[in-house]
Amino acid sequence: MNIQRGWVLSHDSACHLLGLPVLALTDPLVHITRPGWTNAWTRDGVGRHLARFGAAQVIEKDGLRALNHARTGVGMARTHGVRSGLVVCDAVLRTGGRRADLEAAAAIMENWPGRTHVATCIELADPGAETALESVTRELVIEAVGRRPETQFPVRTDRGIVWCDMVVGNHAVEADGRVKLRHRDRGGVADDVENAAWEAKLRERAIRDRGLVVSPVVWADHWNERRVATVERVRRAQAEADRVYGRETNPELLREAEEIRRVHGDRKTA
Repeated sequence: MNIQRGWVLSHDSACHLLGLPVLALTDPLVHITRPGWTNAWTRDGVGRHLARFGAAQVIEKDGLRALNHARTGVGMARTHGVRSGLVVCDAVLRTGGRRADLEAAAAIMENWPGRTHVATCIELADPGAETALESVTRELVIEAVGRRPETQFPVRTDRGIVWCDMVVGNHAVEADGRVKLRHRDRGGVADDVENAAWEAKLRERAIRDRGLVVSPVVWADHWNERRVATVERVRRAQAEADRVYGRETNPELLREAEEIRRVHGDRKTA
């Protein structure tokens, strides 16, 4: 499509250009925005938006102009809600953006529709979420237990250091992507699928042996009836962890995690 008259790519389309993750939508559109008083309409598969933005919020890539990372993140939150917005805002921080950048991008939206979604995403955004699955899983955990997880939590086990996707107290929640159990020839990361499945079992057991309750969550758990059941399952697991091991994370695990991070940094691929 030929973009003219000050239009720039925005929302989902800017995400695709900038390499930011996007949750699949039922009716994806091409989204473009140009300066003007806040308004939006759809025609011929194109979502057109009028909104105020500054020249500094526009970047060019591959010959196309788009709203920058931070403005795209808060725009996704405002238009699509917290779940989609959090996925993008997490990615903005993960790729080097700052929370202050998100706040600055949102400043002009004070009285715009969807502003509460924007504020929530800015508050909850976490660079420790390494994938969209980890972002939506963290949002599910917050809904289930009312507490914010600590992301990329390292645990020393008899199998070496294991990095848990997120921990709440003594409850480890693992966002298990199917790609880990798919052979490389089929687009996965496993050289030996059977061995990868067995290693995953041993990994989970090693985490449990350190006094953590483990809740695996997969992509399908986030949608429709499965989400309701998963929220309840995670809530029960958190109650069990609090009852058996206490509400606060074991001080020994915290000390070890601090030592590991001093050596390895904030996160490391598990």
